[in-house]
Amino acid sequence: MDPFSILIWPMIWAGVAASIYATVYFADLTAQIIYEWFRKFAYLLVENDRRSFENREYVAFTVQQAMASGDYNVVEGIFDNKKQKIYDARVIQAGSVDTKIKQAHSNGRKEVAFWQ
Repeated sequence: MDPFSILIWPMIWAGVAASIYATVYFADLTAQIIYEWFRKFAYLLVENDRRSFENREYVAFTVQQAMASGDYNVVEGIFDNKKQKIYDARVIQAGSVDTKIKQAHSNGRKEVAFWQ
C-alpha cells in the first residue's frame, strides 16, 4: 500500500463510522453508479483536477471489502484533505461489482481506490 493510502485508511473508516450515512443495495454495482454519485460533488473535485492527490483539497475514493457470502461492501466518499476528515460518504452493499471497479481495486488486492 502506498503511504497516502496507509494514512487515509483509518480516517475513512473512522469518518464513516462516526457520520450519518445511507446504505444502499445494488445487485450489480457498476462504475457508472459510482460516477453518478461523484457527479454530485463535481464542483469540489473539478478545482483539484490538475493537482497530485496529496495536494488536492478533495479526493474521491472507494473502499471495497469482499464478504464471505460473495457480496461486497463498498464505501464511496469524498475526503477533505484540508480538514483531514470525510466530507460525505455512503455505504453500498452489492451482489457483484463490474470490471472497472475490480480494476480500480487491483482485483481485490487494494481495499482503497482513488478516482480521478
